[in-house]
Amino acid sequence: MIERVFVVDEDVGVRDFLYELISEVGFGVLTVPTGLEALERLKKERPVLIIIEDTPGEFSGIPLAKKIRELDRDIKIIMLGPQPQGQALARHIEEIHIAAYLKKDFQNPEIIKNILLVLKEGSFIKPQDQKKRRRILIVDDEIESREIIGNTLRRRGFDVDTASSGEECIEKVQARFFDIVLLDITMSGMDGLLTLKHIRDINGQIKVVMVTALQNKAILAEANAMGASGTIIKPFNFDTLEHTLLSIFSATP
Repeated sequence: MIERVFVVDEDVGVRDFLYELISEVGFGVLTVPTGLEALERLKKERPVLIIIEDTPGEFSGIPLAKKIRELDRDIKIIMLGPQPQGQALARHIEEIHIAAYLKKDFQNPEIIKNILLVLKEGSFIKPQDQKKRRRILIVDDEIESREIIGNTLRRRGFDVDTASSGEECIEKVQARFFDIVLLDITMSGMDGLLTLKHIRDINGQIKVVMVTALQNKAILAEANAMGASGTIIKPFNFDTLEHTLLSIFSATP
């Protein structure tokens, strides 16, 4: 899958310039004129980078960057604006973890170079953490859900594979070991509980976390009785998901 970059700027000329620049180096690009529209798109997919303009308003500049961070702590953010000045702005840049604050001057080749450098920094995985990566299989029949969870966990350092059905999940579990399976309960075809049974039959060492929007206590109790290691209720915060995964890993040799 081609990694995507969001460009958020009211100026159609800026959007056009950055679209051409970023496309040329092999990234997919989504351009939107407003921060509000960008936030709506973030509910469906996670880009590797968002470029936003630093202008006044609830859905621009620092306020927009803060809203992005509420949704995802790992997305790289570049802010374009006037030459940054003042301790308050510097403090915000540090607190929100903005990758770069660049002067909005595309005649300056250093600005373009810095955008490309941020893009090519690559994975969020630190080299010393590579050997500790854990394998996770995401099983969900909704493609948007699979992609958004998968891309987020990859950026947080996990080795991620996906399956679109219980049947595909069984095939992958038979072919390869996974530390954890994130398993949606409600799917077309083989449902999550039946899939859980098959996973346990194949390899009882695989941890399974059920993912569901259902608040049915009987179904959740049945999943626990069948050996599920935990349950995540949709919609969920990615920090909560990561905490759940790390808690399971810490209890696993």
